[in-house]
Amino acid sequence: MIQRVNGSLAVSRALGDYDYKNVDGKGPTEQLVSPEPEVFEMVRASEQDQFVILACDGIWDVMSNEDLCAFVKSRLEVTNDLERVCNEVVDTCLHMGSRDNMSVVLVCLPNFPKVTEEAVRREAELNKYLESQVEEMMSQPGEDGYPDLATVMRNLSADPNMPPLPPGGGLASKHSVIEAVYNSMNPYREEDGMGADVDYQW
Repeated sequence: MIQRVNGSLAVSRALGDYDYKNVDGKGPTEQLVSPEPEVFEMVRASEQDQFVILACDGIWDVMSNEDLCAFVKSRLEVTNDLERVCNEVVDTCLHMGSRDNMSVVLVCLPNFPKVTEEAVRREAELNKYLESQVEEMMSQPGEDGYPDLATVMRNLSADPNMPPLPPGGGLASKHSVIEAVYNSMNPYREEDGMGADVDYQW
């Protein structure tokens, strides 16, 4: 989603990264990467602003501004634990296929979304549905035995009856819920390497 300098570095302003600053005859701010920051000043709209997200390119590689804001908003409606929200962002991006360093800082402003009973109920119903679907798939192994986790994820992604998934995060944001049930019902997970260390992109 983001452009990279020479296909590698994901920022155009940085301290260090000297390989991008070695063109003879050019000043520090004329190199491929400049140490001079870009500063933007925005007028706050206190009645609209909800939170601020500071994240590195490992997050933005797989999520747009809109997707990440929608996902964080949906998480804040089910928990007031900001560390948990940030962990869910990182885990979701990992399962979306990000392979770069990932860090995220979340600052909630006075008008941030609050936990609602309706959102908590929908979240619980979604988790219960996912668990029941995985249990059903694992309770009826086919001729080739138990499906692997990738097959389970593919089947779930094609489920026409799937309840609404977290906006911006999709099925990838529920990978840990799905994997926990899968591991608990797969008698061969330690033998076939299908444990919790296996990652899939969804």
